[in-house]
Amino acid sequence: MTKLAKLLEDRGWTQRDLQREIFELYNFKIGDDRISRMVNGKLLNYHLHTARMIADALQVTIDDIVEI
Repeated sequence: MTKLAKLLEDRGWTQRDLQREIFELYNFKIGDDRISRMVNGKLLNYHLHTARMIADALQVTIDDIVEI
């Protein structure tokens, strides 16, 4: 399980909830497929701006979501 998946599970959030929160904060839609690949660990190399949006939506640091 990825850090991102664990954070979502701990909060009781779905991928759609994360997507909605990012849209509310940034007026930017990250596609369903992209969110799914990040949550499931199939996309590990994504832009810093994307990581910042996700971290802000979850109110955590980038280190809390990025796999090393």
